[in-house]
Amino acid sequence: MSLSNEHSSFLKVLVRSHVGSCFWMGLPVPFCKIHLPSRDTIVVLENENGEEFPIKYIANKTGLSAGWRKFVTGNILVEGDVLIFQLIAPCRFKVYVIRANDLPEVDGALSLLILDSQTKQNDADGTIDAQTKKRRPKSLPLTVVQKKKEHSEEYSGNDSDEVASEVLEGTKSNGSSLHFKDVKSFEEFHIIANGACLDSELPEDIRRTYYELCCSKNSYLHERILPGLYSKLAAGMIVETINIAEFIRGCKLTTPRKDFEVREKSLRSFELLGLNVGFLRARLRRLLSLAYDSEGGIDVRRYLEAREEKSSTEDEIWKLEAKLVELRELAEKYAVDVESLQVKAESYELKFQEEVDAPW
Repeated sequence: MSLSNEHSSFLKVLVRSHVGSCFWMGLPVPFCKIHLPSRDTIVVLENENGEEFPIKYIANKTGLSAGWRKFVTGNILVEGDVLIFQLIAPCRFKVYVIRANDLPEVDGALSLLILDSQTKQNDADGTIDAQTKKRRPKSLPLTVVQKKKEHSEEYSGNDSDEVASEVLEGTKSNGSSLHFKDVKSFEEFHIIANGACLDSELPEDIRRTYYELCCSKNSYLHERILPGLYSKLAAGMIVETINIAEFIRGCKLTTPRKDFEVREKSLRSFELLGLNVGFLRARLRRLLSLAYDSEGGIDVRRYLEAREEKSSTEDEIWKLEAKLVELRELAEKYAVDVESLQVKAESYELKFQEEVDAPW
């Protein structure tokens, strides 16, 4: 799953009112004012399987009403699930679901995005006590979209969970003022994300490798990164992307499957945040398939397992042979003892028997 660069998107963390008796979904006011009609209408939500759900959109409340319950039950949504709405046509959304149970497996970048939204939700509901606020760092490592003061009145008129929804517009360019094709050397390459230069956040070797990756795709991989993402997170995503690229170059047929899968999940979350890493994901999946799912990969794995078992068996044979030598030496020692003590033992047995047979 990844967000197309062509479509505007927003994220919703489901709270109890979305999936409980209320069955009402408030949408971000700025997004609605820009992209949805000013009158009541029907919008269509299409899930990842292509199923369509017509739902009534209430314009003056900027929310989804009749039909939302069917979408919730039809997709088995629960509190804590995360929905990413992608506007693919007028009044038509593609909706991706990240299940609450899957969140621990999603890479840290996306988890931080969700954590930020959930924290704002808890603050708005008054569910975070003073002690919790004391323990919390002064600022989270991720800021999604900063709400401007002039929007505060618009938000106050929406449902109470509005703070858990962030507009993730996918149309803003995050490259430098130059088109990448105009960059002729590393010296001309600068990493600009959401108006902030990240060059000072990254070591030169990371920037050079990232430059090479950008050259391979003839574009800034970060040019569609979601607006409002904290610059340190953007820099961290780039660093981890380079680490994954180096992992790909260094992986072997013996590399554990989990190592591939963990990095693929990281890239998946980076794509959700707008980083163009689909080609790296494709390479990871290809290598994973070659190593573990193809006939050749299965043969190699059988060979490696057989080689390991052969080595283990030979080690066991060596141990048994060493034990056998030890036992033979012990047997020879006992043979000497038997030979030297046999005459004495037989003589003493005769004396004992004489005592047994003596008359009363």
